[in-house]
Amino acid sequence: MGVGRVSAIVLLAHTDCNMVNVTEKRDIFIRGLVEWGGSIEKDASRQFDDYATRCENGDPVEFVVSEAARIRSFYPSLLVAPLLYAVEDGLLAQITA
Repeated sequence: MGVGRVSAIVLLAHTDCNMVNVTEKRDIFIRGLVEWGGSIEKDASRQFDDYATRCENGDPVEFVVSEAARIRSFYPSLLVAPLLYAVEDGLLAQITA
C-alpha cells in the first residue's frame, strides 16, 4: 500500500475496554484528564464533549469486524486480519466473519 508496500493490516481489539460506552463515564474520564493529564477541568470537559461520541465503541468484536470491512472496502488487495485480545485470560484470537 502506498510507498511503504504494506501488504497486511492487523486490527487488534480487546475486551475490558474503557471506550465501550464511554459517554456514560464522563465524570471519570474528565477527572482522569485533570488528575493524570494535567488538564484544566473546563478544557477536559470540552475535549470529552467534542470527542467522546466519535471515539466510543460498543462490542469490541462488532467494532473490529466493521473496521476490517471498512478498510477492505478501501484496499481490496490487502490482507486485513481482525484480532481480539481477551484481557481476562491473555488469549489472542482471530475473528472470522
